[in-house]
Amino acid sequence: MDLGPLTIFQLRPMQEWLVGYGTDGEFEPMLAESWSVEPDGFSLRFQLRKGVQFHNDAGEFTAQDVVHSFEQITREDSIHPHARIHRRNTIEVVSDYEVVFRLTRGNAEYTNQLSRQSGSMAITSKVDFDSLGGEIDLGKRPVASTGPYQYESRDLGQAITYERISWEHYNGTPDFPEIQMRWLPETSTRLASLLTGEIHVTVLPEDQAVQAVAEGHTRIRGPITQQRTWMAMYGVYTDGDAPSGYVHPEIALHDVRVRKALNKAIDRTALNDAFFGGKAQLMIIDKMPTSKPYFNPEWTRNFESEYGYDPTAARTLLAEAGFNSNNPLEMTMRMINLSDYGGSEDVQDAVAGFWSDIGVKVDQVVIEATRFRNVNREFGWTDLVTINASSNFDIQAWRVYNSHGVPRGSLEQTELNALHDVLTVTMDEPTQNDLLRQLGDTAFPLHTQVPLFWLPAEMIVNPEIVASWPYPGSISRVFSHFETIKAAR
Repeated sequence: MDLGPLTIFQLRPMQEWLVGYGTDGEFEPMLAESWSVEPDGFSLRFQLRKGVQFHNDAGEFTAQDVVHSFEQITREDSIHPHARIHRRNTIEVVSDYEVVFRLTRGNAEYTNQLSRQSGSMAITSKVDFDSLGGEIDLGKRPVASTGPYQYESRDLGQAITYERISWEHYNGTPDFPEIQMRWLPETSTRLASLLTGEIHVTVLPEDQAVQAVAEGHTRIRGPITQQRTWMAMYGVYTDGDAPSGYVHPEIALHDVRVRKALNKAIDRTALNDAFFGGKAQLMIIDKMPTSKPYFNPEWTRNFESEYGYDPTAARTLLAEAGFNSNNPLEMTMRMINLSDYGGSEDVQDAVAGFWSDIGVKVDQVVIEATRFRNVNREFGWTDLVTINASSNFDIQAWRVYNSHGVPRGSLEQTELNALHDVLTVTMDEPTQNDLLRQLGDTAFPLHTQVPLFWLPAEMIVNPEIVASWPYPGSISRVFSHFETIKAAR
Protein backbone atom coordinates (compact mmCIF):
# COMPACT_ATOMS: atom_id res chain seq x y z
CA MET A 1 0.00 0.00 0.00
CA ASP A 2 1.57 3.27 -1.15
CA LEU A 3 -0.92 5.67 0.43
CA GLY A 4 0.92 7.84 2.94
CA PRO A 5 -0.23 9.84 5.98
CA LEU A 6 -1.70 12.64 3.84
CA THR A 7 -3.69 10.37 1.50
CA ILE A 8 -4.77 7.50 3.74
CA PHE A 9 -7.67 9.55 5.15
CA GLN A 10 -10.02 8.16 2.47
CA LEU A 11 -9.65 4.66 3.99
CA ARG A 12 -9.74 5.64 7.67
CA PRO A 13 -13.34 4.51 8.32
CA MET A 14 -12.40 0.89 7.54
CA GLN A 15 -8.79 0.66 8.69
CA GLU A 16 -7.08 0.09 12.02
CA TRP A 17 -3.51 0.14 13.29
CA LEU A 18 -1.51 -1.61 15.97
CA VAL A 19 -1.49 1.50 18.16
CA GLY A 20 -4.56 3.68 18.55
CA TYR A 21 -4.73 7.43 19.03
CA GLY A 22 -7.47 8.62 21.32
CA THR A 23 -9.69 11.65 21.03
CA ASP A 24 -7.51 13.12 23.82
CA GLY A 25 -4.41 12.84 21.65
CA GLU A 26 -2.78 10.00 23.57
CA PHE A 27 -1.67 6.60 22.28
CA GLU A 28 -4.01 3.78 23.27
CA PRO A 29 -4.48 0.06 22.49
CA MET A 30 -5.98 -0.81 19.13
CA LEU A 31 -5.06 -4.03 17.32
CA ALA A 32 -2.25 -4.35 19.84
CA GLU A 33 -3.48 -4.63 23.42
CA SER A 34 -0.07 -3.63 24.77
CA TRP A 35 3.52 -2.97 23.70
CA SER A 36 6.90 -2.51 25.32
CA VAL A 37 10.51 -1.65 24.51
CA GLU A 38 12.90 -4.61 24.34
CA PRO A 39 16.11 -4.82 26.42
CA ASP A 40 18.13 -3.55 23.43
CA GLY A 41 16.52 -0.15 24.05
CA PHE A 42 14.72 0.31 20.75
CA SER A 43 13.00 -2.85 19.45
CA LEU A 44 9.25 -3.07 20.18
CA ARG A 45 7.21 -6.07 21.32
CA PHE A 46 3.44 -6.14 20.66
CA GLN A 47 0.76 -8.32 22.25
CA LEU A 48 -2.01 -8.59 19.64
CA ARG A 49 -5.73 -8.48 20.24
CA LYS A 50 -7.51 -11.82 19.84
CA GLY A 51 -10.81 -12.49 18.11
CA VAL A 52 -10.79 -9.51 15.72
CA GLN A 53 -12.52 -10.26 12.41
CA PHE A 54 -11.57 -8.93 9.00
CA HIS A 55 -14.12 -7.65 6.50
CA ASN A 56 -15.10 -9.70 3.43
CA ASP A 57 -15.15 -12.96 5.42
CA ALA A 58 -11.35 -12.86 5.44
CA GLY A 59 -11.04 -14.51 8.83
CA GLU A 60 -9.38 -13.52 12.08
CA PHE A 61 -6.57 -11.02 12.53
CA THR A 62 -3.25 -12.62 13.53
CA ALA A 63 0.48 -11.97 13.39
CA GLN A 64 0.58 -13.04 9.72
CA ASP A 65 -1.42 -9.93 8.84
CA VAL A 66 1.06 -7.69 10.63
CA VAL A 67 3.86 -9.30 8.62
CA HIS A 68 1.84 -8.93 5.39
CA SER A 69 1.12 -5.24 6.03
CA PHE A 70 4.78 -4.62 6.81
CA GLU A 71 5.84 -6.42 3.63
CA GLN A 72 3.52 -4.33 1.48
CA ILE A 73 5.24 -1.13 2.65
CA THR A 74 8.75 -2.54 2.37
CA ARG A 75 8.45 -4.36 -0.97
CA GLU A 76 10.99 -3.36 -3.60
CA ASP A 77 8.59 -1.33 -5.74
CA SER A 78 6.93 0.47 -2.81
CA ILE A 79 6.78 4.26 -3.05
CA HIS A 80 5.29 4.63 0.43
CA PRO A 81 6.90 7.70 2.10
CA HIS A 82 7.98 5.56 5.08
CA ALA A 83 9.23 2.58 3.06
CA ARG A 84 12.93 3.18 3.70
CA ILE A 85 12.36 3.62 7.41
CA HIS A 86 10.51 0.30 7.70
CA ARG A 87 13.05 -1.49 5.49
CA ARG A 88 15.69 -1.02 8.17
CA ASN A 89 13.71 -3.32 10.45
CA THR A 90 12.44 -6.89 10.57
CA ILE A 91 9.50 -8.62 12.26
CA GLU A 92 9.88 -11.64 14.48
CA VAL A 93 6.70 -13.68 14.92
CA VAL A 94 6.62 -15.08 18.44
CA SER A 95 3.13 -16.56 18.13
CA ASP A 96 -0.15 -15.86 16.36
CA TYR A 97 -0.72 -13.02 18.83
CA GLU A 98 2.75 -11.68 19.58
CA VAL A 99 5.30 -9.99 17.32
CA VAL A 100 8.55 -8.11 17.83
CA PHE A 101 9.70 -5.34 15.52
CA ARG A 102 13.47 -5.72 15.50
CA LEU A 103 14.92 -2.28 14.87
CA THR A 104 18.51 -1.93 13.72
CA ARG A 105 18.84 1.36 15.58
CA GLY A 106 16.78 3.75 17.65
CA ASN A 107 13.84 5.43 15.89
CA ALA A 108 12.17 8.23 17.81
CA GLU A 109 9.17 8.06 15.47
CA TYR A 110 8.49 4.35 15.28
CA THR A 111 5.63 3.97 17.75
CA ASN A 112 3.95 6.90 16.04
CA GLN A 113 4.58 5.38 12.61
CA LEU A 114 2.73 2.24 13.70
CA SER A 115 -0.15 4.27 15.10
CA ARG A 116 -3.41 5.78 13.97
CA GLN A 117 -1.94 9.28 14.33
CA SER A 118 0.54 8.75 11.52
CA GLY A 119 -1.61 6.35 9.52
CA SER A 120 1.57 4.86 8.11
CA MET A 121 1.04 1.11 8.46
CA ALA A 122 -2.64 0.21 8.46
CA ILE A 123 -3.22 -3.51 9.01
CA THR A 124 -4.83 -5.33 6.10
CA SER A 125 -5.72 -8.98 5.53
CA LYS A 126 -3.21 -11.35 3.94
CA VAL A 127 -6.00 -13.81 3.14
CA ASP A 128 -8.01 -11.16 1.31
CA PHE A 129 -4.93 -9.81 -0.46
CA ASP A 130 -4.14 -13.30 -1.74
CA SER A 131 -7.75 -13.77 -2.87
CA LEU A 132 -7.38 -10.63 -5.01
CA GLY A 133 -4.43 -12.20 -6.77
CA GLY A 134 -1.86 -10.20 -4.88
CA GLU A 135 -2.91 -6.95 -6.54
CA ILE A 136 -4.22 -3.76 -4.93
CA ASP A 137 -6.63 -1.74 -7.07
CA LEU A 138 -8.48 0.99 -5.22
CA GLY A 139 -10.53 1.54 -8.35
CA LYS A 140 -12.17 -1.80 -7.57
CA ARG A 141 -11.98 -2.16 -3.79
CA PRO A 142 -9.38 -1.91 -1.02
CA VAL A 143 -8.01 -4.94 0.81
CA ALA A 144 -10.06 -5.96 3.85
CA SER A 145 -9.34 -4.32 7.19
CA THR A 146 -10.81 -4.58 10.70
CA GLY A 147 -12.52 -1.25 11.39
CA PRO A 148 -16.15 -0.78 12.48
CA TYR A 149 -17.02 0.28 8.92
CA GLN A 150 -16.30 -1.72 5.77
CA TYR A 151 -15.98 -0.65 2.16
CA GLU A 152 -19.22 -0.61 0.16
CA SER A 153 -18.61 1.27 -3.11
CA ARG A 154 -16.69 4.02 -4.85
CA ASP A 155 -17.58 6.53 -7.53
CA LEU A 156 -14.11 7.39 -8.80
CA GLY A 157 -13.18 11.01 -8.22
CA GLN A 158 -16.52 11.75 -6.59
CA ALA A 159 -17.34 9.66 -3.51
CA ILE A 160 -16.55 6.60 -1.44
CA THR A 161 -19.16 4.85 0.72
CA TYR A 162 -18.78 2.67 3.81
CA GLU A 163 -21.29 0.52 5.67
CA ARG A 164 -21.32 -0.49 9.31
CA ILE A 165 -20.17 -4.07 9.89
CA SER A 166 -22.87 -6.58 10.79
CA TRP A 167 -21.06 -7.98 13.84
CA GLU A 168 -20.12 -6.47 17.18
CA HIS A 169 -16.83 -4.59 16.93
CA TYR A 170 -14.53 -4.77 19.95
CA ASN A 171 -14.64 -0.98 20.18
CA GLY A 172 -18.44 -0.72 20.03
CA THR A 173 -21.08 -0.17 17.36
CA PRO A 174 -21.17 3.17 15.48
CA ASP A 175 -24.44 5.10 15.40
CA PHE A 176 -24.67 5.50 11.63
CA PRO A 177 -25.26 2.45 9.40
CA GLU A 178 -23.57 4.16 6.45
CA ILE A 179 -21.20 7.05 5.84
CA GLN A 180 -20.06 8.59 2.58
CA MET A 181 -17.11 10.84 1.76
CA ARG A 182 -17.62 13.18 -1.17
CA TRP A 183 -14.92 15.07 -3.03
CA LEU A 184 -16.13 18.68 -3.25
CA PRO A 185 -13.06 20.91 -3.76
CA GLU A 186 -15.02 24.15 -4.21
CA THR A 187 -15.98 25.67 -0.85
CA SER A 188 -19.08 27.28 -2.36
CA THR A 189 -20.24 23.83 -3.47
CA ARG A 190 -19.65 22.42 0.00
CA LEU A 191 -21.66 25.23 1.58
CA ALA A 192 -24.54 24.81 -0.86
CA SER A 193 -24.54 21.04 -0.34
CA LEU A 194 -24.59 21.51 3.43
CA LEU A 195 -27.44 24.02 3.35
CA THR A 196 -29.55 21.82 1.08
CA GLY A 197 -28.96 18.71 3.19
CA GLU A 198 -26.98 16.83 0.55
CA ILE A 199 -24.07 16.55 2.99
CA HIS A 200 -24.09 16.82 6.78
CA VAL A 201 -20.47 17.56 7.74
CA THR A 202 -17.82 19.67 6.03
CA VAL A 203 -15.00 22.16 6.53
CA LEU A 204 -15.57 25.75 5.41
CA PRO A 205 -13.66 29.05 5.35
CA GLU A 206 -14.68 31.40 8.15
CA ASP A 207 -17.00 33.63 6.13
CA GLN A 208 -18.99 30.65 4.90
CA ALA A 209 -18.89 28.98 8.31
CA VAL A 210 -20.52 32.10 9.78
CA GLN A 211 -23.27 31.87 7.15
CA ALA A 212 -23.83 28.17 7.85
CA VAL A 213 -24.04 28.74 11.61
CA ALA A 214 -26.48 31.60 11.06
CA GLU A 215 -28.69 29.15 9.19
CA GLY A 216 -28.76 26.64 12.03
CA HIS A 217 -25.60 24.58 11.66
CA THR A 218 -23.07 24.11 14.45
CA ARG A 219 -19.31 24.01 14.89
CA ILE A 220 -17.50 20.98 16.29
CA ARG A 221 -13.84 21.41 17.21
CA GLY A 222 -11.10 18.95 18.01
CA PRO A 223 -9.58 19.69 21.44
CA ILE A 224 -5.93 19.49 20.35
CA THR A 225 -4.55 22.58 18.62
CA GLN A 226 -1.74 20.94 16.69
CA GLN A 227 -3.17 21.43 13.22
CA ARG A 228 -0.86 23.92 11.58
CA THR A 229 -0.60 25.87 8.37
CA TRP A 230 2.50 27.49 6.93
CA MET A 231 4.21 28.43 3.68
CA ALA A 232 6.89 25.87 2.85
CA MET A 233 9.95 26.88 0.82
CA TYR A 234 11.49 24.45 -1.68
CA GLY A 235 14.80 24.40 -3.48
CA VAL A 236 17.36 24.51 -0.66
CA TYR A 237 18.59 20.91 -0.74
CA THR A 238 21.76 19.96 1.12
CA ASP A 239 24.46 17.94 -0.65
CA GLY A 240 27.42 16.69 1.35
CA ASP A 241 29.45 16.12 -1.81
CA ALA A 242 29.07 19.65 -3.17
CA PRO A 243 31.69 22.30 -2.27
CA SER A 244 28.95 24.61 -0.96
CA GLY A 245 27.08 21.84 0.81
CA TYR A 246 23.98 22.52 -1.31
CA VAL A 247 22.49 21.42 -4.64
CA HIS A 248 21.42 24.94 -5.69
CA PRO A 249 23.59 27.43 -3.76
CA GLU A 250 22.84 30.19 -6.27
CA ILE A 251 19.06 30.43 -5.74
CA ALA A 252 17.43 33.30 -3.88
CA LEU A 253 15.98 31.17 -1.08
CA HIS A 254 19.50 30.15 -0.13
CA ASP A 255 19.91 33.68 1.29
CA VAL A 256 18.51 34.00 4.82
CA ARG A 257 17.82 37.70 4.15
CA VAL A 258 15.36 36.70 1.44
CA ARG A 259 13.64 34.20 3.72
CA LYS A 260 13.42 36.79 6.49
CA ALA A 261 12.01 39.37 4.06
CA LEU A 262 9.27 36.96 2.96
CA ASN A 263 8.34 36.47 6.60
CA LYS A 264 8.34 40.15 7.53
CA ALA A 265 6.19 41.04 4.51
CA ILE A 266 3.16 39.16 5.90
CA ASP A 267 0.53 40.78 8.12
CA ARG A 268 -0.50 37.70 10.07
CA THR A 269 -3.08 39.58 12.14
CA ALA A 270 -4.90 40.61 8.97
CA LEU A 271 -4.79 37.03 7.70
CA ASN A 272 -6.15 35.68 10.97
CA ASP A 273 -8.99 38.20 11.08
CA ALA A 274 -9.90 37.79 7.41
CA PHE A 275 -9.75 34.02 7.03
CA PHE A 276 -9.92 32.48 10.50
CA GLY A 277 -12.19 34.86 12.38
CA GLY A 278 -9.34 35.72 14.73
CA LYS A 279 -9.46 32.19 16.20
CA ALA A 280 -6.11 30.95 14.90
CA GLN A 281 -3.10 30.97 17.21
CA LEU A 282 0.03 32.68 15.95
CA MET A 283 2.70 30.12 15.08
CA ILE A 284 5.97 31.28 16.61
CA ILE A 285 8.04 28.49 15.08
CA ASP A 286 6.82 25.80 12.74
CA LYS A 287 6.26 22.29 14.22
CA MET A 288 6.79 23.35 17.85
CA PRO A 289 3.70 24.18 19.94
CA THR A 290 4.10 26.63 22.81
CA SER A 291 2.76 23.98 25.22
CA LYS A 292 5.71 21.63 24.76
CA PRO A 293 8.45 21.46 27.44
CA TYR A 294 11.16 22.18 24.88
CA PHE A 295 9.56 25.45 23.71
CA ASN A 296 11.86 28.39 24.34
CA PRO A 297 10.08 31.58 25.55
CA GLU A 298 12.85 33.57 23.86
CA TRP A 299 11.34 32.61 20.51
CA THR A 300 8.14 34.42 21.46
CA ARG A 301 10.00 37.47 22.75
CA ASN A 302 12.03 37.69 19.54
CA PHE A 303 9.22 36.94 17.12
CA GLU A 304 8.35 40.55 16.37
CA SER A 305 11.90 41.55 15.47
CA GLU A 306 12.54 38.43 13.38
CA TYR A 307 9.14 37.67 11.83
CA GLY A 308 6.80 40.57 12.65
CA TYR A 309 5.05 42.56 9.93
CA ASP A 310 7.35 45.29 8.64
CA PRO A 311 7.22 45.78 4.86
CA THR A 312 9.86 48.54 5.00
CA ALA A 313 12.31 46.21 6.70
CA ALA A 314 11.38 43.49 4.20
CA ARG A 315 12.24 45.75 1.26
CA THR A 316 15.54 46.68 2.92
CA LEU A 317 16.43 43.02 3.37
CA LEU A 318 15.68 42.30 -0.29
CA ALA A 319 17.82 45.26 -1.35
CA GLU A 320 20.70 43.98 0.79
CA ALA A 321 20.31 40.61 -0.97
CA GLY A 322 20.57 42.35 -4.37
CA PHE A 323 16.90 42.55 -5.35
CA ASN A 324 15.17 45.77 -6.44
CA SER A 325 12.76 47.11 -9.05
CA ASN A 326 15.36 46.53 -11.78
CA ASN A 327 16.14 43.03 -10.51
CA PRO A 328 13.01 41.81 -8.73
CA LEU A 329 12.91 38.66 -6.66
CA GLU A 330 10.94 36.02 -8.57
CA MET A 331 9.13 33.24 -6.72
CA THR A 332 6.89 30.42 -7.91
CA MET A 333 3.88 29.74 -5.70
CA ARG A 334 2.30 26.32 -6.10
CA MET A 335 -1.44 26.79 -5.53
CA ILE A 336 -3.22 24.06 -3.54
CA ASN A 337 -6.80 23.70 -2.38
CA LEU A 338 -6.20 22.05 0.99
CA SER A 339 -8.83 19.77 2.46
CA ASP A 340 -7.62 20.48 6.00
CA TYR A 341 -9.41 23.80 6.19
CA GLY A 342 -11.53 25.98 3.96
CA GLY A 343 -10.13 29.04 2.21
CA SER A 344 -6.54 27.90 1.71
CA GLU A 345 -6.44 29.34 -1.81
CA ASP A 346 -7.59 32.70 -0.45
CA VAL A 347 -4.78 32.62 2.11
CA GLN A 348 -2.27 31.94 -0.66
CA ASP A 349 -3.66 34.83 -2.73
CA ALA A 350 -3.28 37.14 0.26
CA VAL A 351 0.30 36.01 0.91
CA ALA A 352 1.13 36.55 -2.76
CA GLY A 353 -0.33 40.04 -2.42
CA PHE A 354 1.83 40.85 0.61
CA TRP A 355 4.91 39.69 -1.27
CA SER A 356 3.96 41.68 -4.36
CA ASP A 357 3.72 44.76 -2.14
CA ILE A 358 7.45 44.51 -1.36
CA GLY A 359 8.37 44.02 -5.01
CA VAL A 360 8.36 40.24 -5.36
CA LYS A 361 7.14 38.82 -8.66
CA VAL A 362 4.97 35.86 -7.67
CA ASP A 363 4.03 33.34 -10.34
CA GLN A 364 0.99 31.45 -9.00
CA VAL A 365 0.71 28.07 -10.72
CA VAL A 366 -1.05 24.73 -10.31
CA ILE A 367 1.34 21.75 -10.21
CA GLU A 368 -0.11 18.24 -10.17
CA ALA A 369 0.81 16.33 -7.01
CA THR A 370 2.67 13.46 -8.71
CA ARG A 371 4.81 15.84 -10.75
CA PHE A 372 5.54 17.94 -7.66
CA ARG A 373 6.75 14.90 -5.69
CA ASN A 374 8.79 13.52 -8.60
CA VAL A 375 10.60 16.80 -9.21
CA ASN A 376 11.25 17.18 -5.48
CA ARG A 377 12.76 13.67 -5.34
CA GLU A 378 15.17 14.79 -8.06
CA PHE A 379 15.96 18.01 -6.12
CA GLY A 380 14.62 19.94 -9.07
CA TRP A 381 12.68 22.82 -7.52
CA THR A 382 14.24 26.24 -7.17
CA ASP A 383 12.67 29.24 -5.41
CA LEU A 384 9.27 27.63 -5.00
CA VAL A 385 6.82 28.08 -2.14
CA THR A 386 3.56 26.33 -1.38
CA ILE A 387 1.04 26.37 1.41
CA ASN A 388 0.93 23.34 3.66
CA ALA A 389 -1.21 22.05 6.48
CA SER A 390 -0.41 19.11 8.69
CA SER A 391 -0.53 17.79 12.21
CA ASN A 392 2.34 15.33 12.12
CA PHE A 393 4.14 15.43 15.41
CA ASP A 394 7.32 17.46 15.98
CA ILE A 395 10.03 14.82 15.43
CA GLN A 396 8.41 13.53 12.27
CA ALA A 397 7.80 17.07 11.02
CA TRP A 398 11.48 17.97 11.31
CA ARG A 399 12.40 14.93 9.24
CA VAL A 400 9.74 15.49 6.58
CA TYR A 401 10.02 19.24 6.13
CA ASN A 402 13.46 20.45 7.21
CA SER A 403 16.07 17.72 6.95
CA HIS A 404 18.00 15.51 4.57
CA GLY A 405 16.04 12.53 5.87
CA VAL A 406 13.54 10.71 3.68
CA PRO A 407 11.43 12.04 1.98
CA ARG A 408 13.70 15.15 1.98
CA GLY A 409 12.65 18.41 3.50
CA SER A 410 11.26 21.45 1.80
CA LEU A 411 14.12 23.65 3.04
CA GLU A 412 17.23 21.94 4.38
CA GLN A 413 20.10 23.47 6.32
CA THR A 414 23.47 21.89 7.03
CA GLU A 415 23.28 23.29 10.58
CA LEU A 416 20.14 21.27 11.25
CA ASN A 417 21.07 17.94 9.68
CA ALA A 418 23.48 16.82 12.39
CA LEU A 419 20.95 17.58 15.15
CA HIS A 420 18.22 15.83 13.18
CA ASP A 421 20.36 12.73 12.74
CA VAL A 422 20.87 12.40 16.50
CA LEU A 423 17.21 13.14 17.29
CA THR A 424 15.85 10.48 14.97
CA VAL A 425 17.68 7.65 16.76
CA THR A 426 16.95 8.92 20.28
CA MET A 427 14.12 7.18 22.14
CA ASP A 428 14.67 8.82 25.53
CA GLU A 429 12.09 11.62 25.89
CA PRO A 430 14.16 14.08 28.01
CA THR A 431 17.00 13.83 25.50
CA GLN A 432 14.53 14.30 22.66
CA ASN A 433 13.33 17.51 24.32
CA ASP A 434 16.91 18.81 24.65
CA LEU A 435 17.54 18.14 20.97
CA LEU A 436 14.25 19.73 19.90
CA ARG A 437 15.17 22.86 21.87
CA GLN A 438 18.53 22.95 20.07
CA LEU A 439 16.80 22.49 16.70
CA GLY A 440 14.45 25.36 17.44
CA ASP A 441 17.23 27.65 18.68
CA THR A 442 19.16 26.96 15.47
CA ALA A 443 16.22 27.17 13.05
CA PHE A 444 14.48 30.25 14.46
CA PRO A 445 16.95 32.85 13.09
CA LEU A 446 17.42 30.86 9.88
CA HIS A 447 13.78 31.34 8.83
CA THR A 448 13.49 27.76 7.62
CA GLN A 449 9.76 28.17 6.94
CA VAL A 450 7.12 30.89 6.81
CA PRO A 451 5.07 30.07 9.92
CA LEU A 452 1.45 31.18 9.88
CA PHE A 453 -0.95 29.65 12.41
CA TRP A 454 -1.98 26.82 14.68
CA LEU A 455 -5.57 26.21 13.64
CA PRO A 456 -8.58 25.03 15.57
CA ALA A 457 -9.63 21.82 13.82
CA GLU A 458 -13.24 22.68 13.11
CA MET A 459 -16.06 21.03 11.22
CA ILE A 460 -19.47 22.47 10.43
CA VAL A 461 -22.27 19.96 10.98
CA ASN A 462 -26.01 19.66 10.58
CA PRO A 463 -27.24 19.31 14.19
CA GLU A 464 -30.39 17.53 13.04
CA ILE A 465 -28.16 14.67 11.87
CA VAL A 466 -24.98 14.86 13.98
CA ALA A 467 -25.22 15.47 17.72
CA SER A 468 -21.50 15.27 18.47
CA TRP A 469 -18.22 14.03 17.06
CA PRO A 470 -15.30 13.52 19.45
CA TYR A 471 -12.10 13.61 17.40
CA PRO A 472 -8.63 14.86 18.39
CA GLY A 473 -8.09 17.41 15.60
CA SER A 474 -4.41 16.52 15.43
CA ILE A 475 -4.44 14.04 12.54
CA SER A 476 -3.57 15.18 9.02
CA ARG A 477 -6.60 15.92 6.88
CA VAL A 478 -8.61 16.37 10.14
CA PHE A 479 -11.30 13.77 9.42
CA SER A 480 -10.82 10.77 11.72
CA HIS A 481 -12.57 8.69 14.40
CA PHE A 482 -15.69 8.17 12.32
CA GLU A 483 -16.91 5.54 14.77
CA THR A 484 -17.37 8.22 17.46
CA ILE A 485 -19.93 10.26 15.49
CA LYS A 486 -23.13 10.42 17.50
CA ALA A 487 -26.47 10.71 15.75
CA ALA A 488 -29.02 13.32 16.73
CA ARG A 489 -31.98 11.70 18.45
